[in-house]
Amino acid sequence: IGQISTIPPKQRTLDAIHEYRKRKRDIPVETFMGGFLLAKIMGPLSTGHLSLSGKDVEQMPEVTFNYFQHPRDLRRCVNGVRTMEQIVRSKRFAEFTQDNEYTMKMLLNMSVKANINFIPKNSNDTSSLEQFCRDSVTTIWHYHGGCQMNKVVDSHYRVMGVHGLRVVDGSTFLSSPGTNPQATVMMLG
Repeated sequence: IGQISTIPPKQRTLDAIHEYRKRKRDIPVETFMGGFLLAKIMGPLSTGHLSLSGKDVEQMPEVTFNYFQHPRDLRRCVNGVRTMEQIVRSKRFAEFTQDNEYTMKMLLNMSVKANINFIPKNSNDTSSLEQFCRDSVTTIWHYHGGCQMNKVVDSHYRVMGVHGLRVVDGSTFLSSPGTNPQATVMMLG
């Protein structure tokens, strides 16, 4: 249940987890036949927060993403979905599909039914691309940037106050090139 972090901490209940698992079992098989496309919003303007729940290291931190808090992020998502539609309808893409019996609306509805996040769905109507973006938003699990520069390491990844020690870790990144951060860690390390 890697997507539990997509909902605000106060809404994370055992009942919500059971409901999520139940909905996962009801997903149509054809939803997972093939691959997937996703639009990634690089450098979102929306901000969330991360804080410790207590001093116990076993206790989960409180994470709130606030996806689409900034209206520009939502517009960028809608534009990304429109671009994906152009790709799906292209002649080149048709060479990789068995048939074109699925309309874009059907594909979007199957995506929402895939229930990739914990966020309660407001509707199963994806005629609104804004609603589709809200219903299907997800993290892609490559968390990074949780430590502030000049607090733990300097801009050259030297550990503050420790001579001769550098730490290259995704948590110290101020920005990312928009790809899997592991490649950046390996390049710097």
